[in-house]
Amino acid sequence: MVYTDTRKTLEILEALVAFDTTSYRSNLDLIDYISGYLAEFGISSHRIFNEEKSKANLLATIGSGDRGGILLSGHTDVVPVTGQDWVTDPFKLSIAEGRAYGRGTCDMKGFIACALAAVPDMCRANLAVPIHFAFSYDEEIGCAGVGSMINLMKSNGLNIEACIIGEPSSMKPVTAHTGKSVFKCQFYGTPMHSSLAPEGVNAIAFAGDVIHHLNSLEQAAKSFTITDERFKHPHPTLNIGKISGGKAVNIVAEYCEFDVEYRYPPGSEADYLLNQLPEIIRTAAHEPMNAKSPSASASCQQTVAYPAFKSDFNSPASLFARRLTGSNTDIAVNYGTEAGLFQQSGYSSVVCGPGSIEQAHQPNEFIDLSELSKCDAFMSALIAELSLVEVG
Repeated sequence: MVYTDTRKTLEILEALVAFDTTSYRSNLDLIDYISGYLAEFGISSHRIFNEEKSKANLLATIGSGDRGGILLSGHTDVVPVTGQDWVTDPFKLSIAEGRAYGRGTCDMKGFIACALAAVPDMCRANLAVPIHFAFSYDEEIGCAGVGSMINLMKSNGLNIEACIIGEPSSMKPVTAHTGKSVFKCQFYGTPMHSSLAPEGVNAIAFAGDVIHHLNSLEQAAKSFTITDERFKHPHPTLNIGKISGGKAVNIVAEYCEFDVEYRYPPGSEADYLLNQLPEIIRTAAHEPMNAKSPSASASCQQTVAYPAFKSDFNSPASLFARRLTGSNTDIAVNYGTEAGLFQQSGYSSVVCGPGSIEQAHQPNEFIDLSELSKCDAFMSALIAELSLVEVG
């Protein structure tokens, strides 16, 4: 089998990075590029749009057969570069000292580029089973886009034996990761001159009371520690990652909001914060605020939710990835991916992709060229495996 030329991978990666697919933007130009590229090889692709028709997932199949296929999954969106100190243009691929720099090179356009660069070899091969591409939108804002594609796969009865989610894992199979939920908490007070502060309802002050409760809740969450020693933090964690409110120091704060994130390892308590937060908001903020002024209130809503992921070491996907990478590791990580959603839907899944998670979301994001070479070799081994022997 001819190995994929890494130069082709870099050529495709350069094109992918040039599309600014930050999650608040459309990804349709990138999807058009991929669709057009696949069409050059006679491969049709199906788009699954969001409600506004501004973004789309892409699903495509190479080969045919009755046996279960292999699905290569990647997300097309990237995180913002705003406020980050970049040495190079984040949306122009730069090569230096054995690294490819640019937003998304590591997370996770590098994997998508490797998969696309392997398409000519996939088309030439006599595949015993099909290879599917599943490229999603809005992963970076809580795996919000892939669900419609999974639903379509299930409704079409798509037979998948192994899903490879190509998030950066240094090409080592990952069989477990945390789940996540995010809540937005909002507080509406009564604005007035600060000289009259005792008469007002300070939204920031009541938000602070709730945060105090959340700090206690974080300590209590350690009681849900699991026995899986692979996790660096084997218990749920809370993080208040964003807060805003008030207009000036001499005005009683009319409004405050903050976002709190809850992560939990598989086998721990998934709904701990979901079950606790509404009552905390009600008793520590809403009722005392509303008692002081009928116009004052506090509330919370869940904005993100995706499940934890855990797969068996000897699952079809894990065995497949281990054979192709030569790695016999069984890794768990504290970050999240779309793997939990695929696994929850009945598709054996594993996380395995090029690059280090330490580079993801960082200024001057990069991927080592050696990681792309390893992923190219993985794609060639995948083609050889599916052309000759059974999977699983």
